[in-house]
Amino acid sequence: GLDYNHLSALPAGLFDGLSHLQKVWLGHNHLSALPAGLFSGLSNLQELWLEHNSLSALPAGLFDGLSHLQKVGLDYNHLSALPARLCDGLSSLQVLWLHNNSLSALPSGLFSGLS
Repeated sequence: GLDYNHLSALPAGLFDGLSHLQKVWLGHNHLSALPAGLFSGLSNLQELWLEHNSLSALPAGLFDGLSHLQKVGLDYNHLSALPARLCDGLSSLQVLWLHNNSLSALPSGLFSGLS
C-alpha cells in the first residue's frame, strides 16, 4: 500500500494499466485533491482507502466504472460536499465511510443507485 506516507499529490495516470488491482491504500497521507479519472480503468477494484487525508472535494465521476467497488474509506478528511452522482454505478458497494468530515448536507439521490 501507499498509506502512511507524506504524499500530497498524485499524478494523473498513476494507475493506468493496472486493471487487475483489487485494493488501493492511500490513507494517512496529505492528499488535498485527486485528479479526475484517477481510478478509471481499475475495473476490478474492490477496496479504496483514502481516510485521514486533507481532501476537501472529490472530482465528479471519481468512481465511474468501478462496479466491483465494495468498500470506500473517506473518513477523517475535510469534505464539505459530495458530487451528486458519486455512488452511481456502484452496484457492489457495501460500506462507505464518511465520518469525521465537514459535511453539512448530502446531495439528493446520492444513494439512489444502490441496493
